Amino acid sequence: MGAVDDDTTLVTMVRDLQLADDIPSDPALCDDVPMDIVCTPTRTLRIDMPLPKPSGVNWDKLSPEEESQKLMRKGHQQKSHTKAKRDAMHD
Repeated sequence: MGAVDDDTTLVTMVRDLQLADDIPSDPALCDDVPMDIVCTPTRTLRIDMPLPKPSGVNWDKLSPEEESQKLMRKGHQQKSHTKAKRDAMHD
């Protein structure tokens, strides 16, 4: 995809109770994506030593529901691309 690189700031919002003091540094043991900034309803945390950013989506970890949503988005993107191409031809 190429949309995220090491210079991209990754930000997320979570509830305070979702914060953890320690997470595994081995990517194979952790399902979370490393973030640079974490916002909760009560505070904003800037992560001083972020883990390396992922090189892409780990498709094997998607649930069946997430996989279904991915396919629906892909179909919508293809339809939008085809319509834009058709509209451009008629201009």
